[in-house]
Amino acid sequence: MDRLSKLGALGGVVLALVSGCVEPYEPNWLYRGEWIDIDGRDRSAEETCEGTFAYVDAYAWALAAEFGVSEHLGSYRWYSHEEYDAELPCDGASACAWVEDRTAHTPLLPHEHEMVHLANTASGMCPSALTEGLAEVYGGYSYDSKTSDFERLVARMEAPSGLSPGDYGILGRFAAYLVERFGLEAVLDVCRITGRYPSGAELSAAMESVVGMTTAELLADFEPELGECNEAERYRWRVFGCGVGEAAPDLGLLSGDGEHRIETTFTLDCANAATIGPLADRIWTAARFDVDASMNYDLWISEEQLVETPGVELKLVKCEPCARPETIPSGFFGTMPLEAGRYSLELHAPADFRAEVTLSIWQ
Repeated sequence: MDRLSKLGALGGVVLALVSGCVEPYEPNWLYRGEWIDIDGRDRSAEETCEGTFAYVDAYAWALAAEFGVSEHLGSYRWYSHEEYDAELPCDGASACAWVEDRTAHTPLLPHEHEMVHLANTASGMCPSALTEGLAEVYGGYSYDSKTSDFERLVARMEAPSGLSPGDYGILGRFAAYLVERFGLEAVLDVCRITGRYPSGAELSAAMESVVGMTTAELLADFEPELGECNEAERYRWRVFGCGVGEAAPDLGLLSGDGEHRIETTFTLDCANAATIGPLADRIWTAARFDVDASMNYDLWISEEQLVETPGVELKLVKCEPCARPETIPSGFFGTMPLEAGRYSLELHAPADFRAEVTLSIWQ
């Protein structure tokens, strides 16, 4: 059995070679989605917010569209922490995705990183240096990279089928560079040439055949850019709100002439069908909107229970590579510059929050 696993908060991809008699597994289907199914291991639907299952399925659709996959991605096996520790499905790693049966294993819901592996598996297998980087780019949360990690990246490109716990941030940052510079399809084309276990020389040859640059030339081109976009919040792509699948709910158009404004009331309540979580003691909802003219706009976030329940915040980011997210607290009323283009937003609150929050943006 060969395994690539992440020893921190995220997981990796596992290739399983199964032989002999295996006891039939009886799944406990909590949700059968169009793009992914959720199997509960000592879990019930009551343990998650009403919108979480639909969000996981919509995120799987967004990933499928991004990776050019037209088929169902597989299964998401969601464990209680006790059951996960008892079964050890990832042999000690905190989460993983098994390639042979297209199943993600994790005690967290949602866990978008593992879903990226399922989409990547369906589109073709990559060496760990690329597949883990792509999972950082297209996942829901990721590790920051450091400029000092460049030598770690150089070493990993020489042994692209290996993996160390500290590699994830720099692999994500480099994958983001490759996707921005050459497009995701080019990265996947490299993977189709190399397969899962290339040597460094084989990966370099594949890179040169697809993008016209060897690994050494790519690293030399990438190094000067490394300090510009090291935070995961900047280098990762918000595929749910910004991707080609357009999975996030559309709030409409904000226009510079004042004809169109954004005015939406979110019911942030775990019992609401649009609320996701709870995860890390937070619940949230997500959406997108478009702006037709670059200028200053008025923005107001009003909350019914601002004094009693602090901690509500809006995360707003333009859909472009390396955009800097803005975190705006509830109760904010002021002017904000917005450029023309698409924006992704997430409205976050403490897990016990139960109230309506209104977002107004206008010119």
